[in-house]
Amino acid sequence: MYCTLFSNSEFFPKDIGALLLNKLNLGTFITLSKKDYANWDPENGDLPSSFSICSIWNTKEVFRLQMKGVSSLTHAACLGTRIVDAMFPWLKIPSIPNVFKNFGFYFLYGLHMQGEDGSRLMKSLCKCVHNMARSDHGCRAVVAEVGQMDPVREAIPHWGRFSWDEDIWCIKKLQEDLENTSCDDHWLTPSSKSHSKIIFVDPRDV
Repeated sequence: MYCTLFSNSEFFPKDIGALLLNKLNLGTFITLSKKDYANWDPENGDLPSSFSICSIWNTKEVFRLQMKGVSSLTHAACLGTRIVDAMFPWLKIPSIPNVFKNFGFYFLYGLHMQGEDGSRLMKSLCKCVHNMARSDHGCRAVVAEVGQMDPVREAIPHWGRFSWDEDIWCIKKLQEDLENTSCDDHWLTPSSKSHSKIIFVDPRDV
């Protein structure tokens, strides 16, 4: 399915099969409406009329993060959000996880939605991943990266203060003879004439 959806996207890996079989990949998940679930046959190669899809990469088995250098007041404020959320969950007050100790995160990649119910299904899928992360000790965040013009961006729940709209991707050329190459050719960036609005972020590069 990924080959069909992302074959023309930026950075789609040629070894997608090996990526999905990697032990750090927790799985690829698809959400469908009840109507499509009853009628869709994944073996015939046709896509459902409405669906969402994403894969989950477990980065906490590779490295951990820790935030340092914040004030005691910030520590107390973050702790307060967790206490209030635990005592009064129906208020739905956003709580900041304990990022002041070593923690890992889930990285979502291969996100795509399609059809009339695609946005609703993607939000439901992200909620499912959020619940998985909450039950996984040591995982305190869920991270995703999508193209700036990718429609799926609007359906992913996120905090504005922890989101960035403009990233510049640069890839260094590896050449044996750089002396005969102009400096402008040493770096590659996504083409402004790209025919795709979406990118496929390889989690192995995170």
